Amino acid sequence: MSRRIQLALLVVGAALFSLIVVRIGPARVLDNAEAVGWLFIPILLLYGVAYAANTAAWRLTMGDGHRPSFWRTYVITVSGFSLNFVTPVINAGGEPFRIAALARWLGPRRAASSVVLHKMLHSLALLLVWLTALCLALALLPRTRAVVGPLVGALAIVSALAALVLSGHERGGLERILDLLHRTPLLTGVARRLEPKRSALAEIDEQITAFYNASPRRFWSALALEYLSRSLWMVEYWLICVGVGINTTFAKAFMIGGLSSLIQNALFLVPYELGTKEGSLYALFALAGLDARAGVYTAIVSRARDMIWIAAGLGLLALVRHEERTGRPVAPPPEPAV
Repeated sequence: MSRRIQLALLVVGAALFSLIVVRIGPARVLDNAEAVGWLFIPILLLYGVAYAANTAAWRLTMGDGHRPSFWRTYVITVSGFSLNFVTPVINAGGEPFRIAALARWLGPRRAASSVVLHKMLHSLALLLVWLTALCLALALLPRTRAVVGPLVGALAIVSALAALVLSGHERGGLERILDLLHRTPLLTGVARRLEPKRSALAEIDEQITAFYNASPRRFWSALALEYLSRSLWMVEYWLICVGVGINTTFAKAFMIGGLSSLIQNALFLVPYELGTKEGSLYALFALAGLDARAGVYTAIVSRARDMIWIAAGLGLLALVRHEERTGRPVAPPPEPAV
């Protein structure tokens, strides 16, 4: 995507965000965001726990051999998520970093297969969260044709995607993707550039399928941890509602958070989700029978939390880079059992 298109999408998102804030009133938005008050601390800590679940899931994909400690893996995980956020549209800056950081323990190919496998688990868990949110929406939202039709359609699409990702764990998929690229007219150039890597992709496929078929308990444990992490993110929406005095259930908050995530991913071309996050939450709060303005407060608090964790992740990234340059890794605390 060209920089000109990215800039245009960013301007459109910023305009949508500004329109919503002006409609509500900037002073009221800030007042209600501040009303969250001390609950912002547990929201921050909640994401720390969610990252710990991500870390535990990732370590399960590495096997029982030589691997980094839990705390070192935690640092790499948080830094990787931060890099993903600061690379808008593709959200892929963290994966090459994670592979390079992990290669010191696992070697390049095992590190690559572990990162790819964890990314697939992460994506599958996200799809399961969307399925949960869609089912909750069918149960909680008004059962009109305008609501039920799109929900059922989205449910069918997300279910198909989840089945596709799961089949990738069962039978591998990287070589099949490469073959598909060769057959796609506009992507044959990409396929030719990747063709010399076919043997490496085949090896990663073998390691992915081995993890699923030889270690089903590890696979489902890792997937459960990833789903737990995603579910903890939904608690944030409930806590913000409590902070601004909106009485709602966790099920409804989960529905709003899950559907908002689905909408934002469908509109992934807009950098930093600017406008799409606020707009989707505004609409979903209204659809759920709650104060629509709380959707914007939620987005603002969520962005503030993002900024703090991104800053923390980039700071940890600087620490990792310094250790790699000096060759003097800091001894981590005693490693907990996973």
